Amino acid sequence: MRMLLTIGLTTALTAYGLATPVAATVSALDFGTCPADVAEQYPELRCATMRVPLDYSKPAGAQMNVLVSKRASTSPAKRRGVLFVNPGGGAGSGVLHAGKLSKPEAGGYTRLPKEVLDAYDIIGMDSRGVGHSEPPSCVGEDYWANLQPDPDRPEERDKSWQTWQAYSRACGEKQGAKLKHLGTRNVVKDMDRLLTLLGEEKLSYLGYSYGTYVGTAFGELYPHRVDRMILDSSMHPEEPQLWYKNSTGQIRPGERRQREYLSWIARYDNVFHLGKTFEEVDAAWKKMLGDFRRQPHGQLKNVGAVELMDVYVANIAHEHYWEPLAKAMADYVLRNDESTVLDWATPAGGRAQENYIASLMSVACVDSDWPADRETIERDFTELSEGADFGWYNVAYASACANWPAGHDQRIVPSGRNLPPILMFGTERDSTTPYANTVAMHRKLPTSVLVTELDSGTHCVFGSAGRFTNPQAQRIGAEYLVNGVLPAGDIGIRPHPLPVPTATTAAAERPATLSVRE
Repeated sequence: MRMLLTIGLTTALTAYGLATPVAATVSALDFGTCPADVAEQYPELRCATMRVPLDYSKPAGAQMNVLVSKRASTSPAKRRGVLFVNPGGGAGSGVLHAGKLSKPEAGGYTRLPKEVLDAYDIIGMDSRGVGHSEPPSCVGEDYWANLQPDPDRPEERDKSWQTWQAYSRACGEKQGAKLKHLGTRNVVKDMDRLLTLLGEEKLSYLGYSYGTYVGTAFGELYPHRVDRMILDSSMHPEEPQLWYKNSTGQIRPGERRQREYLSWIARYDNVFHLGKTFEEVDAAWKKMLGDFRRQPHGQLKNVGAVELMDVYVANIAHEHYWEPLAKAMADYVLRNDESTVLDWATPAGGRAQENYIASLMSVACVDSDWPADRETIERDFTELSEGADFGWYNVAYASACANWPAGHDQRIVPSGRNLPPILMFGTERDSTTPYANTVAMHRKLPTSVLVTELDSGTHCVFGSAGRFTNPQAQRIGAEYLVNGVLPAGDIGIRPHPLPVPTATTAAAERPATLSVRE
């Protein structure tokens, strides 16, 4: 199912109920072996569990466990501090992302340049309610293994609305008061607590997408605890209905990104054989989508249009999976072989998926205001979705978050006051966090410098996989994080290369979590 979207040291410790301040060079956390799934992927990481108050207004009350990972500096003599990393997505695992950014690829390339890994301990945190940090559960393990109603079909909108409203009620009934404490306001308080327990006065920060909201919220509440900060592909800085406007704001850019993707497939007709023009490849896409929309596929008949779009919408934002997705489409359209499409699109079900969706909705719904009435939501989506293949895709968020049982926080609006120089990245045709959001965030932060990847529609720039890296972005980011040097002003840089497919390249394995940035 949908996998898209400080105070002083002594004062902080007193507020958290700790007896004595922690020395600036001594960690109060006991880092050891990580959970098995983390250790298997990233054996170089060390992990610790941090106890945090469920409700910071009641520090002696109920507590939560928050998992933290650390990749220690590779050159202690060059170490200058800690770099907190946030992958975005609402329910993305910071613990795993610390490993992803620091683990060498086959050729020795690391997403964070070596000089950055020398200069910092890389710190990942599974935000409260995410990953290994006590994720909520709202429904049964197989709830999302079933065919979901397709809101792009008018006759299924009643069922879609009812499904998500029932889900919302189930979250309230099962999680109770815990739900209202899972948003970003408490996440940034956890970050402040973590920084103190690490024995550090300041953090440096690298946040992507939703992670830019986390970073700016932290900077607003604790500006004197910020050292250096990179914000890559920003959410809007001021919109009161932050998540709602982000979901509706993805529709038109998403259609443009889909056109770019299908046009890319057409350029390589010698590989995919789906057509030499956008129109021909678009016809192939519409055939496949139409087939799945008319009747469900798969052994359990649980793969329809919604499940198919889960795969395609989540992965056209960046190019990592463009090639295998195109080959899966070619298998289906040209050879009547649906096995690869089903391998990608069949919902996994199980506890992990249920927890992931519950985490995602718990953050998105509580973080900011949402429309409460179905009429307003459907009017907005009707206007924005005219002529779109899958314009109603994101309505699930609004359908769940309307009347969310935990209510909604007032989002934190950054003022930009008292912040050090900040580095920002964005791309001109980003469909996940549209470029206009990044520009608005840049204007809101007077100390920021914006680096734009020109003629690009990818989501996020700095720290990409080796095949899609932008060397100029890597150089600029490393120079800033290590030496504090920014470009003299806003600049544009050439785009990274798009993939060049070959007929002999095997289809990539389906990623475990489709919405987490690659």
